[in-house]
This record gives sequence, C-alpha cells and structure tokens, in this order.
Amino acid sequence: MKLNNKIEIDFLEFFKTGKFDYLKLGQTKEWVRNNFPDPDHKEFEHNIWQYGNIELHFYEDELFLIFSDYLQVLSGGKSLELKKWILDTPDLLTLEYVISKLNEEKIDFTKVHHKICKNVIEITITDSNVQLTFIDYDEADINPNQYMLSSFGLMNKPWIKEQK
Repeated sequence: MKLNNKIEIDFLEFFKTGKFDYLKLGQTKEWVRNNFPDPDHKEFEHNIWQYGNIELHFYEDELFLIFSDYLQVLSGGKSLELKKWILDTPDLLTLEYVISKLNEEKIDFTKVHHKICKNVIEITITDSNVQLTFIDYDEADINPNQYMLSSFGLMNKPWIKEQK
C-alpha cells in the first residue's frame, strides 16, 4: 500500500505495549499488504519484509516476528518514521543503562542469562513480550552490566502449535 506520509513507530510505546502501528502478530500477509506500507524489500524465499533494517517475518502466511539487529544504524526506510527513544544512542545501550531506562519508565521485565551461550542475556518485557538481547561481543568475560544491546524482537512461536 502506498502512503503519502510515513508511519510513526514509537519505540517507547513498542517496548511498553508491543504496539507497532496497527500490526499484530498473527495477521496475514494479505492484511499487512492492504493495511501497512509496502516494504522496501521482500525476501520471498524467507518470507521477510524489510522496512529499512526492521524486519517483519512471516510463517505460513502469518506475521510471527518484528525484529532488528541493526541497532547502530536503525532505520525505518522510506515508509517508517522512527521515534527511537533509547535506541537513538546505540553506543550507550549497555544492559545496565537499558535496565535503568526501563526502571525510569516503570516497565517490568524478566532477565535471563542464556543457558547455552554464556555471553548472552535476554530481557523480556512483561506487558509486551518484546525481547531485548544483550551480548558480550568480545567474549572477554566483561561485567554482564556492560553487555551491549544487540537486537529487539516481538515474536509469536507458531511452530510450537505443530509440536503438540
């Protein structure tokens, strides 16, 4: 769908509520195609639509993931205007800094040290289920408070239904 104006995505709102304009996990490609701007790029083979470097992932024709791991140069492309909140200063995005900002906004979350990759910590925001992943890129056994935010994502795991 072609729009005259960019759609504004507010990342504070996204982190708090999971709201990404009118997109909701589980919506079909057809619904997204008819109600959201055309993507900058589509990878048909992988069912990934890109808006700048923000990705919408589809599984069996349903939206199951809103994701980016390009936080140093986060862009919404030609269709999305980003209110980046803390993502506007990527060099500050340590675990300690992000936790302090979440606390300032009274955003509840859980923090888990990854069981397989010892240099990964994941925060899941309680109300929205947005997941923030922090990594010690150098694997230098630094203080975990200094791990850097590497990605955000809001995911529905549709393949779990198939396993039941």
